[in-house]
Amino acid sequence: MLLHRDDERARLDKALRTCTGGTAQLVLVEGAPGCGKTRFLQYAADTAGARGLTVLHAAADPATRHEDHALLRRLAACRAGDPSPSVPGPDLTGTGFADLLRAACEDGPVALCVDDLQYADHASLAELMHLVHALRGARLLTVLARSPHHRTDDSELHTELLRHQGFVRVPLTCLDARSTAELARFWGTPVPAAATERLHRLSGGNPLLVRALLAEQQDAADGRPEWPEPEPGGPFAEAFATCVRRCGPAARRLALALAVLGPQADLPRAARLARLGTDTAARARNALDAAGLIAGARLRHPTAESAVLGPLTSPQRRSMHRQAARILHHALAEPLAVARHLLAAGAAGHDWEIQALRDATRQEPFSPGDPDDAQAFLQLARSSCPKEPTRLRITLELADRAWRLNPAAAHHLLDEPQAALRAGRLAAADAGWLARLLAGQGRLEEADEALTLAAWDNARPAPDGVPSVPPTRVAEIPAQVFGREVRPTGLSQQARPEYPVTHERPAGPVTRAAALWFRPSTGDDVPAAERLLADTPPAQATFGSVGLALHTLVHHRPHRAVAWSRRLGERIPAPGAPGWQAFFATARAEALLRLGDLAGARREATSALDHLAGRGGPFLLAPLAVLLQALTELGEYAAAAPCLHPTLPGESYSTVHALAFLRARGRHFLATGRPQAALEEFLEVGRTAGRWALDQPELLPWRTDAAQALLRLGRPAEAQTLVADQLALPAATGARVRGITLRLSAATAEPRRRVALLMRAADELRDYGDRLELARCLADLGSALRLGGEGTRAGTITRRAWQLADDCGAVPLREAIRPAAAPERAAPATGHGDIVPLSAPEERVATLAAQGHTNREIATKLFVSASTVERHLTCVYRKLGISRRQDLPMELRTHSYERV
Repeated sequence: MLLHRDDERARLDKALRTCTGGTAQLVLVEGAPGCGKTRFLQYAADTAGARGLTVLHAAADPATRHEDHALLRRLAACRAGDPSPSVPGPDLTGTGFADLLRAACEDGPVALCVDDLQYADHASLAELMHLVHALRGARLLTVLARSPHHRTDDSELHTELLRHQGFVRVPLTCLDARSTAELARFWGTPVPAAATERLHRLSGGNPLLVRALLAEQQDAADGRPEWPEPEPGGPFAEAFATCVRRCGPAARRLALALAVLGPQADLPRAARLARLGTDTAARARNALDAAGLIAGARLRHPTAESAVLGPLTSPQRRSMHRQAARILHHALAEPLAVARHLLAAGAAGHDWEIQALRDATRQEPFSPGDPDDAQAFLQLARSSCPKEPTRLRITLELADRAWRLNPAAAHHLLDEPQAALRAGRLAAADAGWLARLLAGQGRLEEADEALTLAAWDNARPAPDGVPSVPPTRVAEIPAQVFGREVRPTGLSQQARPEYPVTHERPAGPVTRAAALWFRPSTGDDVPAAERLLADTPPAQATFGSVGLALHTLVHHRPHRAVAWSRRLGERIPAPGAPGWQAFFATARAEALLRLGDLAGARREATSALDHLAGRGGPFLLAPLAVLLQALTELGEYAAAAPCLHPTLPGESYSTVHALAFLRARGRHFLATGRPQAALEEFLEVGRTAGRWALDQPELLPWRTDAAQALLRLGRPAEAQTLVADQLALPAATGARVRGITLRLSAATAEPRRRVALLMRAADELRDYGDRLELARCLADLGSALRLGGEGTRAGTITRRAWQLADDCGAVPLREAIRPAAAPERAAPATGHGDIVPLSAPEERVATLAAQGHTNREIATKLFVSASTVERHLTCVYRKLGISRRQDLPMELRTHSYERV
């Protein structure tokens, strides 16, 4: 049964009736591959046989097109009764076949059906044309089927056919969407209306492709709104490749070109890539279009493109991609399109190819599915570039890009430019770029060296007006240019000389490089930082600014830093930028640590380390420092032990990230009873921070760390000096730094001043939100009050400190506070019996009173009368065993009356 071929069948039936009436007929069936020519020819043969005609039915074989009379032998075999048209008949000449056909026509009407006429051998084709015209008076129906766009050896064939008096042309075209759906239903797969359009778009209305798609998706009628994607290498792909092949050599070459060019394909570009003339390319395009294989200048689907490219060898495919890149470059296409073809080719040596790869890296954003395209482009350009100055510049670009994917690789990529700089082969402008990248990786001494060499490079004349350093060793440059000795640095590997405990900086700080890595900020900078984060998505060009803004929040508004770091991390697909994800997770971990959320800090630091697995490099020390400190505060010393001495390649301790790690390791030593080892770590941090111009207490409060170690060692005078020095620093203005410093100042102050200092410290820490440091401060305040004879207040504040430490999960601190804070060991209030819990209204009034509000202000806030406030305060005083509001517990200042 032929669906939607009513007109075609009517023409065939008319020709059949005319033939049986005594007049010869010639029917030419034309259609693209897959459009049903063979099926229609079979219908013609079956219909003729049912009406009593003698049927000779055979198909030309392209394998025998150069064998004379091969088609005639196949037809003769059919006349001899052989049911298989592939078995050749007797060896006969054109004259023998003519006699056979005349004899058949004398016996009755004959139907001569020939498929794939375009593959017929020349001798058979000539004899057939002769017989068709010679037997015009016989009852002969000749039905020929061919692909109209396929070139044959006889270009005058169609004209010869037109000369026949009974000529009828039957074109077979692709189906429309409605006919496609009906064909699917006929073959047992009803297609939902929503999927019909996609089925037609994928198949182009080609019946063979429709059937192939139906064979892939037997359950397509399960209510899916869209037709499923074709299977790679499945029936659709195989049928598509077959149709392309049967469209002819020129069409196949054009299809290959279209598949290689992909989205950038058009007919002129594809013709150049396929090396086809204008007319030949136009005919090839018409053949593909007639078969429904293309839409515009694109193959129907990526699966179809893969099927067409499948027979190519790898060298052939690479060659075509490189030719495509050249064609697109000459057509002024986007560098990204050119670069992707060069990447597929795996080769680039010409200047324009190198430049196209570099230009493509600046076209962001890249697809989330191909996050490392930019890095791959630069890697290819670097490996292919023969010119050292350009290759060094590409290496710097690659290092800049590589950090988002692999911080360790970015670290090592700078080795080659550094060596070139020291040998005098790196341009001054590139030396400045190198310094910025080194500073961004925390390698401040190396960055300062690059800046110094760049300055020396610009200061010396060179031939041809190009400033450059002669090819000498660094050691030959006068020492006064540096102001210090140029040497490799490694904090953990160096022998650490003994320094007196002092706050004086060593000579020769690397201030220029430090300014590239860290910019001091205050709480006033927070609004601007949040505006920048809100308006600036993380991208290659903006990541440095985003990082600085985020660190401003970490130092001054950690709770906002937690929210922003999470939001920024969610904007980046995790597989696409593990380096950036690790950076944001580290910032989040540090912010949580500053808030006293030890479990959260451990979780986020572990997440950062997971992102950096196998590719962290020296940056690995940054999240490791947070993890080590969190584990130490949690009291999980055994879990922290493996973090104390990480194995990292190279001079990993020569970066800024090592300072935070050494400080965390010192705090671990201090917590585990090794104050001398802790002091050495803290002093090393201080010496290096001073040399690197990073002596910022908001960033590295090493003085208070060292003061705690000195107090443990029984050296309070030196501790007091360090604390006083930190308080005197202009940069020590942050609430957290001042709170910690005031707490340690109280530890070395006279007893009569301790309570006041600790209350100021508690206010600072409460405003900042660091619950862990607030717990330490309140514990010290409770001890100071107890020594001053205020046992009731001391017990209340100490219990609050214990509760904060417990909330943070700081087991060692909680246990240290517990003897004085545990409920079972709390002393009763003097003269007033046991302490009775406050009711909710009483606690609200007491909270506001402790915060300094008058009775009238409290009444206004709580919408009660002044007398009610006085009554509640009287009850509070009685329960707490106090007689005035100045004695209200310190812990009430940290409460919010709205939450009570």
